[in-house]
Amino acid sequence: MSANDLSLAEAKTSVFITSPNVRSPARPKNRRAARSHSRRVPDLVLESIVPVTILVIWDLVTRLQWVDPVFMPTPLSVARAFYDLLFKDRLLLDLKVSGITVLEGFTIGAGLGLATGIAAGLSSTVDKLIGSILNSIRQVPPLAFLPLIILWAGAGDTGKIVVVSKAVFFPVFMNTLQGIRSVAREYVEVGRIFEYPRLRMLRKVILPAALPSIFVGIRYGAGMAWFMIIAAEMLGGRHGLGYLLTRAQELLLTDQLLLVIVIIGLIGFSVDVGLRRLERRLLRWKRGFEG
Repeated sequence: MSANDLSLAEAKTSVFITSPNVRSPARPKNRRAARSHSRRVPDLVLESIVPVTILVIWDLVTRLQWVDPVFMPTPLSVARAFYDLLFKDRLLLDLKVSGITVLEGFTIGAGLGLATGIAAGLSSTVDKLIGSILNSIRQVPPLAFLPLIILWAGAGDTGKIVVVSKAVFFPVFMNTLQGIRSVAREYVEVGRIFEYPRLRMLRKVILPAALPSIFVGIRYGAGMAWFMIIAAEMLGGRHGLGYLLTRAQELLLTDQLLLVIVIIGLIGFSVDVGLRRLERRLLRWKRGFEG
């Protein structure tokens, strides 16, 4: 090989090594899966420490009878109450009633909040037109509207749906509006350079940039929806988890009371975890500080 051929081969090798466009060989997928699985196990153990500790302390306190069983039942009695409510009572029916009402109210409130927030975020005229009245209504707690809603719509599911929708509407509306107004001007200028029409600008530039803020409103609205349906069922109703709470309190069934509280917490936690996973999937491009 001549000196010119040798120098040419060295130059090609140098370009191959230093070029930013050349990717390093991909790591085996099974190795990645093994690492992700090894991370999940310690995370699961870490997240279980506090609940297991609370359960152990609870069992110890009740076994030693440091607290009257009327006020603090044993974990075993709570488990028996779960069996009785599930197979001898109507727990599944109450779960269904509360779940359907929450789903309907959340869908209506989140849909209206998203549409109104987008309209107000894109148009300062719309914001000025409806901003004052919405801000005034927002200051009134949703439960304060419950007597008026019951007077208009009755004490059935319609009134509860309206109360839940009102509670969900404002977090979604405010965060959607704030998310759109917080979109970087540079993103909008890039869209104008590409001559995006208004609808394409909204779909390709504004909404993706505002999505983190919108998801904050959706998650907060979901928590408010679950909170409001329990409160509304406690104040007036003959079905639902809120009614079970009121009945257990009136009959001094502390085991059922604690059980329903745990069920409410687990359902709310599961909904939030599902929304958080959906948020991570849709916002894979956004990486922030994770601690």
